Amino acid sequence: MTLNDRERFILHTMSVMVVDSMIKKVSDNKNILDDAVPLTVEEMIDTMNEIGVGRCRSLNKFDISKLYEEIQEEMMLGIEIHKSKI
Repeated sequence: MTLNDRERFILHTMSVMVVDSMIKKVSDNKNILDDAVPLTVEEMIDTMNEIGVGRCRSLNKFDISKLYEEIQEEMMLGIEIHKSKI
C-alpha cells in the first residue's frame, strides 16, 4: 500500500515540525546543537510549499494551508498526551 498525497504531506510536515520543536527545546545546550537554528514562520511556510511541490503534487496551496492548520491544532490539543513522553 502506498501513501496518498495527503498522508505523505502529513508525514513530511510532522517530521519537520518535530525536528524544529526539538531544536527549540535543546537550543540552550550548545554542546548538542551548536549550529542548529529553529525555523522562522516564513521558512516553515516555504518548507511546506516545497513538500507540496516535491512530494504531494495534487495538493494546492489552500489544501496545504488547511492541512497545516489541522495538524497544528491537533498537536496543540494532544500536547498533554505527549508531555509524559518528552
